[in-house]
Formats: sequence, structure tokens, C-alpha cells
Amino acid sequence: MKEKNKKLIIVVASLLVVIGVSFAYFAATTIFSGNGASVSGTTAIIGGSELKVEGSLSFNDLDIYPGHSNVSSIKLTATGENEFIPYNIIWEGTNTLNTSLNYTVYKTDTSMNVSASCDKRQEVVDGALRYYEECSISNVDSLGSIIASGTIHTNETKVTLIPDEFITSSEEGEEVYYYVVLEYPNIDENQNSDIGGTFTGEVTIEENDASPDITIIGTYIEEDGNYKETSNIPSEGYELNTEKSTCSNKATLGWDSSNNRVYVENLNTSGTECTLYYDEVVLASDIILANSTINDGTPDFSQVATTDEGVWTAEDNLGTSYYFRGAVTNNYVQFAGYYWRIIRINGDGSIRMIYDGTAAHANGESSADRQIDTSVFNNRYSYGSYYVGYTYEENLQRPSTQNGGTASAIKGVLDRWYTTIITDQGLDDRVVSTPGFCNDRNIASGYNWVASGTTFDYAAKERLYTNKTPTLKCSNTIDLYTTKVGLITADEVSMAGGVYTTRNNDYYLYMSL
Repeated sequence: MKEKNKKLIIVVASLLVVIGVSFAYFAATTIFSGNGASVSGTTAIIGGSELKVEGSLSFNDLDIYPGHSNVSSIKLTATGENEFIPYNIIWEGTNTLNTSLNYTVYKTDTSMNVSASCDKRQEVVDGALRYYEECSISNVDSLGSIIASGTIHTNETKVTLIPDEFITSSEEGEEVYYYVVLEYPNIDENQNSDIGGTFTGEVTIEENDASPDITIIGTYIEEDGNYKETSNIPSEGYELNTEKSTCSNKATLGWDSSNNRVYVENLNTSGTECTLYYDEVVLASDIILANSTINDGTPDFSQVATTDEGVWTAEDNLGTSYYFRGAVTNNYVQFAGYYWRIIRINGDGSIRMIYDGTAAHANGESSADRQIDTSVFNNRYSYGSYYVGYTYEENLQRPSTQNGGTASAIKGVLDRWYTTIITDQGLDDRVVSTPGFCNDRNIASGYNWVASGTTFDYAAKERLYTNKTPTLKCSNTIDLYTTKVGLITADEVSMAGGVYTTRNNDYYLYMSL
């Protein structure tokens, strides 16, 4: 399960409480007035999210007697990109009252209309006139259950009002509301000692390193159209059904298809319980192969493929690859608003495609729409053989690291196009880099590589021109670029139906440009 657990790195003051409130007393002749204050909310940056707190926690009513209560609304908004934020809400200040204050806290995900109403009372006890209040909270049932309660004692300077809270930020701003009922209790003791006492301070957000308490109470996998309970979360061959899977506490489930992991959003409280339902994964490659005839053996690569020869198999670095050959017409794919032709299904089940324009062009159709741009492979090709690299380092046959070195001219063109067409459309997670693109720089047998001054053949010429034995394997890991966009290899062109020095106007790669 993918768990987002980012710590707050700063204690941020926000809300307000009361500054300089003088409380009334239980017995006798003088009425004291509260003089509470309010302060606008503040904003803090937590990780990559903005956390804004608005509201007040105060006794700013006039004529406060024992038994007085009021209700305060605190709104917390977390704006960001799905960032999990754990926190505590605390009170810090000064309390010189001998009578402890009681508080209860409720929590909702929408604003509610609640208020306190108090009636003043008086009675004679042992010959003394005593004043007090009887209070009620209207619409309190709409707030649900109490999530926290406690007391703020005399001389106490810090109290955690709401511990172990969680919120997940969103681009729109995830909101949560706290309603705090603060009570100056009417106790069976003389409260005259509270005269002149004060309750001051502020509400802050405090660092919290707690993890969410999540329990999986049931896991079900699809088998032949029905769901069967299992004790194990499947690692492959299944994906989470996010519509059927549910969590308590209004948390929601998501699925990371790139890593086959579940993640939980809107975690706002601990004790969340989830039920997971997994569906069998049907890969696009499985559908393609199910509707294709797979040939046995190996075709004659010395002859161009001018007819629809269907699908053949060959080994690549990840397993068995299935490639299309000849004048095939069943290898069109529409993706990112463009048409593509499937070159082959890689050994890991991913699909390798070549761009074919904004329409489903027929084999051999002449159209500038079928190319993204024109470019030399490398501007410095005449200066040394090391410039045959997709990336290169001068005077080296290969860069010192995989994907390292200076980018060739053609790589720059492709990378910029990929960013505009794929990344900027938010489709980058649909494209994988594991299979890679091979830039084979092996030397043909009988030759030795040197930086300059010697003519030699590469292994690709020996394979394709001399022996007619193309391969999908990249024998040197430095030559295997694990990028998401690249160029078709000469070996893949040969397998698709091309032959060096022989024209083929009929197979699917011919564009007549």
C-alpha cells in the first residue's frame, strides 16, 4: 500500500483565542465582562502544500458567569498536490484561573450552522445571591460525535486540543471544520478566586510524526466474473477497482498502475478501515495477440515483405517479442491524439510504436503528416566515429555510463517533441522506459575501434547486409537507452520487411516522403 506520510517541519501559529478575559465569579454583587479579541487566520507552507487556518477560539461575550459556554468554528484548508499532512492542533498560552475550563471538539467536512445560547440565572444560597448561566448548543446533533475533550487547568501553558489529525491536500483545497465548545463550569465551590484571572493564548499547528491507522478488513479478487475473498493482496495480474473498493471515514482509494500499488486519499482521521476489490488485468498486448495469427519459424530476411505476413516472434532482452511484418493493416493505434503503427510487442508486454500522423494513413501513402520533423542524426558526424552515438563522449566508443554523454541532435528533437506531445498532456505515466532503445556500437568481426584514422564496419552492417540476421537483443547495456522515446533500429526495419539496397513500396513502414 502506498502510504503518504510527510512531517510538518515547522510549528505555525494561527488562530486566536482570547486575550485578557476577566471571568465572573460565583457569588455576590459585581458582574464582570469579558473582553475577548479575534485575529484573522494565517497561512503556512507545509512541504509542498499551503495550510490555511481561519477562525477563533475565544470567550469574547459580555457578562460571563459560571456555567457559560460558547462554540467556535475553526476552518482548515490544505491546498497542494495530494500531499499527506499529519498534525496536532494545540493551545498555548496563560491560564491563571483556579477553575479549570472544559472543552469538547467536533469535526465535519462542511460548514455547519451552530451557536450557543445562554440564559442568566440567580439564586439565593445560604443567604447569598449567586449568579450563573444555563447554556445550550443549537443544531449540535449535526456535528456528529465528539472527537476530543479535556480540560485546561490553572497555570497550564500548553494543551493538545486535537491529537493525531491528518489531511490530504488537493489542488482545489481540501477543507475540514472543527467546532470547539469551551465552557467555564459552574462548580459547587466558591469561584470568587477567579476574579481578575485571565485566559490568554493562541491555537497553533504542531509537528506530528504519527502514521495513519489503516486496517484492511477484506480483500477480494475477480475470478471468472465473480469476486473471491483472499488473504493476500495480489502483486501482479490485477488492478484495483477504485469504484467498488471503499474506506471508512470518507477516505478514498486510488491505484498507481505504474507500480501496482494502492494509495489512500482524504485521510483525515485515524482508525480507517478499507475493503479492496481487484479486477483481472487485460493487457492491450493480450488483445492484440488474441486477434492475430502468430507465425512459426523465422522469415527470409533476404527478401522484402510486400504482403501481409502477420506476426512473428523473436527474443529481445526481456523475453519473447512479437513483431509485425509486411503490408499489415491491423497494427494501428490511436494515442495522445495521434495515430501510430505497432512495430512489436516487447518481451515485457509493453507496446513499441512508431508515429504515423493525425490520420490512419494507408501503407505507402505520401504525406508530410507522417513525420514529426527532419533532423540530421548529429551535426558533427564527420569528425569521428563516436558521433554515431544517440549520446556520445568524444574519443570514446561509448559514453562511460548508460544514458550518459552529450545528446545527439536527433535526441534533442525527439525529447522536445515528447515533452510537448506526451508530457504536457499528462500522459507520461502511460509510457514506459524499461524495454529501452538500442544504439548498437559493436564492431563487425575482424575490425578494431579507434577514435579516428581507420575505416571499419559496425556489427549492424555485418548482421543486415552480409548475414541477413537481424536481432532484437542489445548485447551491451551501455548501448541500451532507457528513455521513453527513441528511434527505430535497422534490425527492426529488417524484421518489418525492409532489406538494405532493395526498395519496398508496400510494407507498413514505407511513407513515400
